[in-house]
Amino acid sequence: MLPLIVKFIIGLIISTTSFLIVKTIKRDNSKMSLYTILIILLMTLPTVILYETKYNALISLISYVLSILLYHKYFKMNLTTSIIMCSFSVLLISLSDLIFCLINLMIFSYEDVRDIWYVSIINNILVSILSIAISKQKLISEKISYLCQKIDNKTGYKISVFAILSIIIISVMFYNIASIFKLNLYYTITTTMSIFLFILYYFYVSERANYEKLNDEYNILFDYVQTFENWIDDEQMYRHELKNNLSIIRNMTKNKEIINKVDEMLEFSIVIDERAIEDLKNIPKGGLRGLLYYKIALAKNKNVKMVIEVSPKVTKILKKLEEKKLRQLCIVLGIYLDNALEAASLAKNKSVTLEVYKSNNNLTFTISNTYKDIIPIKNMKKKGFTTKGKNHGKGLYYVTKILNKEKWIETSQIFLNNYFIQKICIK
Repeated sequence: MLPLIVKFIIGLIISTTSFLIVKTIKRDNSKMSLYTILIILLMTLPTVILYETKYNALISLISYVLSILLYHKYFKMNLTTSIIMCSFSVLLISLSDLIFCLINLMIFSYEDVRDIWYVSIINNILVSILSIAISKQKLISEKISYLCQKIDNKTGYKISVFAILSIIIISVMFYNIASIFKLNLYYTITTTMSIFLFILYYFYVSERANYEKLNDEYNILFDYVQTFENWIDDEQMYRHELKNNLSIIRNMTKNKEIINKVDEMLEFSIVIDERAIEDLKNIPKGGLRGLLYYKIALAKNKNVKMVIEVSPKVTKILKKLEEKKLRQLCIVLGIYLDNALEAASLAKNKSVTLEVYKSNNNLTFTISNTYKDIIPIKNMKKKGFTTKGKNHGKGLYYVTKILNKEKWIETSQIFLNNYFIQKICIK
């Protein structure tokens, strides 16, 4: 009777731990119910039925599959999300188990850990506490949670495959560790590989989460410039009239606080002159024109001279460009223009030129900007590269990701006659 009770307690501890980890990542604030208890009890079945003293990888894999299905049902999430969350909980529990295995090696024998019931229960409780504590760390939980919110069965299949393979490998490694249970070179290598696998899984998921977050940020910007594009003409008239009225108010008062506030409003007014509107007439509405309006305003605030030349031949091509491609084009072009404006603002001759034209039946955007210092082009494609300081460098990394995925868009860069020139070619 005692062995059955011990098996049930161990199964209950591990199942509850896994459930709480997933609940934390899912940010589910619902209270415990009979349904919750039933789900946790169902997750203990493989352990209760199949548990034995010697580690059995099959039990772990059966529990893993069952947990995926139960989380899918209970939390009403797609299978991909369930696989990612369940895999993370298994890897996290395994990592905690490895840590306590190392401690146990110095105190107990393998038989003590498995056969003395209270030692086994205490170890599982400690593993549970450590696993839950790690899962509540924002650095970890926020990455996993954000990614799970953004992916679906179609876009997350690669992560799912990687997660499943990770669990299979960790199960085999645990089998090897359990069969050795001696602090020797082979045990150390196996343990190190297991820890490395957990780290690899985290960084892989973290990488995807960062990409999805950047994708959201740039899509929000695209939506903004589309709106900006729609009301720019009316807003321009309003801004012009407002600026005149503010100038009158400024001259009528001697109050320094009012003068400073008016100066602040005048400085940050977004004003697009008639020449810029004329230059962009060949760009059809849809977001790209709004983006260029926005960059012209930024150039003016940075005291950078920005010239845009658009061939009438590109209008038809841009009108035929599907919305998804147009969105991606705007993101790439926007990031390149941001970097061009930043580089030009540091140069003596602050100048940026954008040419949009048709070349060999392809749509080409050429950005030319002055610069202060030459930067090796190969460094620009490296993750985190920036000349702007800490917390920058995400834009070029995101562009690299897009270019690796979208083969219809090509870019090239050269330094020529004191200008840095970037070309974007749309096939």
